[in-house]
Amino acid sequence: MSSGSQIVSYLVAETTPGVTPTNPAWDTLRLTGNSMTPNVSTETSEEIRADRMAGGSIITSLDYQGDLSAEFSAVSFDQLLEAAFYGDWTADVLEVGSSRHTFTHVKGYQDIGVWATFRGLHIGTLAFEIPEEGKITCTFTGMALESEDGTTNPTTGDTINPPTETVPMGSATSVGDVLINGQTLAGEACVSALSMTIDNTMQVQRCLGRAGPGALIATRANITGQVTLAWSAASYQIWKKMLTREAVGIVFPLEDAAGNSYTFEIPQAELDGDLPDGDNESIVQVQLDFTAKLTPVKVTRVLAP
Repeated sequence: MSSGSQIVSYLVAETTPGVTPTNPAWDTLRLTGNSMTPNVSTETSEEIRADRMAGGSIITSLDYQGDLSAEFSAVSFDQLLEAAFYGDWTADVLEVGSSRHTFTHVKGYQDIGVWATFRGLHIGTLAFEIPEEGKITCTFTGMALESEDGTTNPTTGDTINPPTETVPMGSATSVGDVLINGQTLAGEACVSALSMTIDNTMQVQRCLGRAGPGALIATRANITGQVTLAWSAASYQIWKKMLTREAVGIVFPLEDAAGNSYTFEIPQAELDGDLPDGDNESIVQVQLDFTAKLTPVKVTRVLAP
């Protein structure tokens, strides 16, 4: 019998995709869920049999993927943010780019001694969620080049770095003034929820003689999201921009009690959304979908001393 509290998740950056570095120092991930797993695609045999029994199936491909889900906290996910943005932290600024980062990831059920290792882990998507009430969450969808499992701990004898201890961020205490086109909407159009997804539209290169991926290739970065505003004269003017396709800039800052901050900036985004509805007991809000374009999305971090 195994307990979910005994699932551990380790991560180390690779220099060569799919190759675990020598003498790795593993980072312990702070997660709320880890669904990384091999997935088998099969086709059923169509062979005609006199005994009328099914002929079984054959493996057509293998994929290794899943979600690494977490409550967002400072420092804890900086490597994974790099991988999701396909960029590099430069002077504490990270932009969407074309720099590939891969990892070896170990998922262990330590109470029963079962371990799975995923090499060449790429981050296909990042889903970032700031709810109206509650914890700010992030979900990194990983895709790996290969996987193996067994009952031997692959990290035995290696350095294991403990998890970070920064406080998870929440929508009530960690979100600063959200800016639309450089202007705060405080007092004019309350922002009640916000989400952003980076989809690297990963493509799998198949190669004959190999069940798993031959390569994982990122194509266009599709960056979308949704912002929910209280319906007002100010939010009406923002909504109207969908009719002209005029781009708006969106900036949302996050800061924890220790003074660590991450400011996400979407310089140009197109909006879409319907005129809001509401009954006689509701607060009218407008949900605006956005799609980033032209100028790379970026995040700036300031870490407390």
